[in-house]
Amino acid sequence: MQGAYRWFWRVLPGNPVVVRIVQGGSMRQRDLWIRMGYLGALIGLILIGLIYGGGVGGETGLNELAKSGTWVFTFIAYGQVVLICLLAPLFMASAIAAEQSGKTYDILLTTPLSNLQIVLGSLVGRLFFVIALLLSGLPLFAMLLIFGGVPVYSVYVAFTVAALTALFVGSVAVTLSVMRAGGRKAVFAFVIGIAGYLVAAYALDAVLLRQLSSIPKSTTWLTPLHPLLVLEASLNSANYRPPPPEVLADYPGVLAFYLGSPFIVFAILSLLGSLVMLTWCAIVLRNIGQGESKFVIWLKTKLRMGDAGGERVHAARTVSHNPIAWRESHTRGKVASGIIARWSFFVLGLLLGGLLLLLYHLDGFPPIRDAATGQPLSSAQILHQGLSVILMIEVAIITLVALYMSAGCVSKEREDGTLDLMLTTPITPRQYVWGKLRGLVRFLALLIAVPVLTMAMVAIYTVIAWATDSPKATFDYRGVASDGSPIVLKPMLMLPEAPVLMLLMLVPFVAFCVAIGMGASLKAKGVLGAVIPSVAIIGVLSLLFGFCGWMMAASVPLLGPIVNAASPTTNMFMLIDPWDRVSGFAENSIANRIILVIAATLAAVTYGMIVYGFVITMVKNFDTTVRKLSGTG
Repeated sequence: MQGAYRWFWRVLPGNPVVVRIVQGGSMRQRDLWIRMGYLGALIGLILIGLIYGGGVGGETGLNELAKSGTWVFTFIAYGQVVLICLLAPLFMASAIAAEQSGKTYDILLTTPLSNLQIVLGSLVGRLFFVIALLLSGLPLFAMLLIFGGVPVYSVYVAFTVAALTALFVGSVAVTLSVMRAGGRKAVFAFVIGIAGYLVAAYALDAVLLRQLSSIPKSTTWLTPLHPLLVLEASLNSANYRPPPPEVLADYPGVLAFYLGSPFIVFAILSLLGSLVMLTWCAIVLRNIGQGESKFVIWLKTKLRMGDAGGERVHAARTVSHNPIAWRESHTRGKVASGIIARWSFFVLGLLLGGLLLLLYHLDGFPPIRDAATGQPLSSAQILHQGLSVILMIEVAIITLVALYMSAGCVSKEREDGTLDLMLTTPITPRQYVWGKLRGLVRFLALLIAVPVLTMAMVAIYTVIAWATDSPKATFDYRGVASDGSPIVLKPMLMLPEAPVLMLLMLVPFVAFCVAIGMGASLKAKGVLGAVIPSVAIIGVLSLLFGFCGWMMAASVPLLGPIVNAASPTTNMFMLIDPWDRVSGFAENSIANRIILVIAATLAAVTYGMIVYGFVITMVKNFDTTVRKLSGTG
């Protein structure tokens, strides 16, 4: 027994790797601000939930308070899982980048530490901060139990889902680190992949799989593989629940268990997947540490990664007036992997939009029913929902790419010494900052064009069908006017000006994301130190403007669309189908179309002014900030 205790102490609590990471991280002011920001975000979610849930007021009764407590708990439970999904990759990303850049694993392999100690130490040391974030939010959940209407079981489910998600994400990060797949590109792909999977899988289930299911309000095969869907199946069982036992009786035992117990299956898969990855890492750690295989070296040579490609020779190029802008827009992503990724995103996005439009034209959509009402959806409704899912994923990816590229644009040059070389040239701070901004936005132009061109395809199709009197140009709309009278119209499938309004808002928003990332990168010593505040700022602003704008657009006639235009995702939903998203649009479409133009213009002007102010501030404080971080100030 005493031997087992000593082994456990050496592997986990007394593990030197755990002690090093926890002690070092606990003294960083950055981690303190992250914990405070996490708690502040949870408190803000509770306040927003109380306001919109009806829990604030002098005449609020116990029943209303209990209903409000249930609604608020569900709201912040989702918010907690989303925050953990965003923060866990950032905490664990240091296990990929820091160990690789500092060659920490090479040093650890020379110590008497066992493989298991190294692997578990790298995981538990960083996972400690994520678990600390979860525990810090426990008192807030305990307060909601006072309201009533929230079972204790739901609290356990919410925390367990968040903890298992953090464990699985951490195991993936440690595996990448052990495989020597580290570096900034690995961190970038790691975080983008997790965020993209969360958005894409949830949208696929909510918009398509639920409607295709023969059982109304039923979970799907994707539910046990997604933390938010598992949480929804546990907390919102009235509208999203596993199939009934009589239906599952017709399936094989394993499949029936998979479909009938999404929470248990999610827990088993998370624990089993983490165990398999950590076991494999502990077995092969020192074998991989002996060096890269011939296949890896050959692959890096072909993809021009690292130094394996040897000396590169290319023809001389003509540089534009601002060399920094030219460098950012023309030299980024010129390796094979970067070129393939950009053009794959462009081609795949347009193909999905074109395929969706072709299915609408040929009446090729399968019969789909609304998940809430059970009524069959029309072809136009399916097209609108499909476009919403595709464009939402594309906008999310563009935003994340803009943030991570801009967050490393200055700190990366500071780490490799390139910034010091640039400061010896005649390039002024104004040229440097404005060049970075212009170059990054120009580089992202290919990605920005995907959602705009997708909407343009549908808009052009609508105009052509309208000119030829085709019934495909319109769809049947049934609504209720402000006086309660029914409204029956045949509006256009998509507004012709929608792509222009999307472009008018999206470009300044992407520039805003780049400016935020540049500001954080200028003040941070490392890439990760710039990524975390950039993602936090954009995430909070998008959540705030998106939630408020979504609610206001459906209830406030004039101000609602203007506020809603500040968030690219909810603005995209509004432009695709303003008849259902904008209050009073069907009653006076001409005036409301003018309001949409005004809203997009105000959003563009506002973001443009903010970007200009950010850039002016960065130029003004450039020399001071650079000298302070270099230790010469």
